[in-house]
Amino acid sequence: MNEKEAELIGIHTGDGSLYKNKNSRNWEVRGSLDEKDYYNNHIVPLLMDIFKLEFRAKFRSGGANGCYGVQTSKKIVAEFFIKQGFEAKSKLYTGRVQESIFNTNRTCKYAFLRGIFDTDGCIRFDRINKQKYHTYPRVEFGFASEALRDGLAKLISSLGFRCFTWGKRNYSICIAGNKEVAKWFSKVKPANKKHLNRYGLWLRQGYFMPRSHSLAIAVIRKNRMIATRR
Repeated sequence: MNEKEAELIGIHTGDGSLYKNKNSRNWEVRGSLDEKDYYNNHIVPLLMDIFKLEFRAKFRSGGANGCYGVQTSKKIVAEFFIKQGFEAKSKLYTGRVQESIFNTNRTCKYAFLRGIFDTDGCIRFDRINKQKYHTYPRVEFGFASEALRDGLAKLISSLGFRCFTWGKRNYSICIAGNKEVAKWFSKVKPANKKHLNRYGLWLRQGYFMPRSHSLAIAVIRKNRMIATRR
């Protein structure tokens, strides 16, 4: 296994699906519409480099406003994932970290983490000690599969990260604090701008304001401006 293959396995473990139809096995991975850059400029080139074939990401139906992603029935792609131990069925409750990932080198392990984080992880910021702003960073995952959560925690811990797990239905895992999150971004090197932009904004200003909070403040400021004009 090389680094790019490990990252693709992480992408599939996070948000990919392998399934059968009447004539073939299909593979796909989907994200939100604001992740077009990640799919066009990272996932598609990754697939083309691994399989030496043409791929294209596009708008797809699903959700309230649709989604964006890659779908293919190319036999070589399905065979790649089957060879890695994946089955052509839902992995929602049966997902796990494949043994091949535990048996590979550190570089590939980081690449796997990059793939699963970019597709199925998040970075958020908490308020602590009654602070006004959200300043405390947390990298988090939530899964329906306990085996996937526990396997990922084992992998993360083996690479020297401190992580916490909890949950009985939504099985969660967290890497928290300035130093741990900084190490995560330094070692894992996420490629999805939705993570990079949030983390970069927090680095620049020292806090991150959730969208709902930002909208509330904008409304308050607008109302104040209207009031002063009267």
